[in-house]
Amino acid sequence: MVACTLLATIAFSCKSDIEKVQELSDAQNVPSLRVENLNGRVTEMGDVKMRFITPRLLQYNFATEKHTDFPQGIELYRYKDSVTLESSLLADEAINYEAKSLWEVTGNVKLRNAKGELLETEKLFWDQKAKRIYTDAWVKITNKDAVINGEGLESDEAFDSYEVKRISNSVIYVEDKKDGQ
Repeated sequence: MVACTLLATIAFSCKSDIEKVQELSDAQNVPSLRVENLNGRVTEMGDVKMRFITPRLLQYNFATEKHTDFPQGIELYRYKDSVTLESSLLADEAINYEAKSLWEVTGNVKLRNAKGELLETEKLFWDQKAKRIYTDAWVKITNKDAVINGEGLESDEAFDSYEVKRISNSVIYVEDKKDGQ
């Protein structure tokens, strides 16, 4: 009886270890490329269109949905041409779903446009095919005239023209003009 119990325990333990090994060797969950401290550029016809900096890039080529993960954050800079900065983005984590041309950025997301307006949120999507950004999360936009808070946002990809869905607790700055000025 003791021998049977011991044998069953060993068999159960071995099965558990085998499952762990299979899980670790599953190609879908293992990055096919890992790069540390990357400073990369994306170019079109010789013009720099995007520059990004990340402590770690993990590419999953064999996942059901091929993607690139930036698990330790990303700095992303978009250019109109090689020298004119269109927007900049900082986030704690990012995932690029290449087949969909979709970026998902999360955690302390900060997006600044060419006009200096700052968008802050916890989650943001960038649909490169549709050339738009959007979120259903809480947002805060700060510009020279106002601080706009709300829930949900849609915008063009340059964050030049945007709509906050449910505005709340916003402040508009009014310049105090005196007589004769």
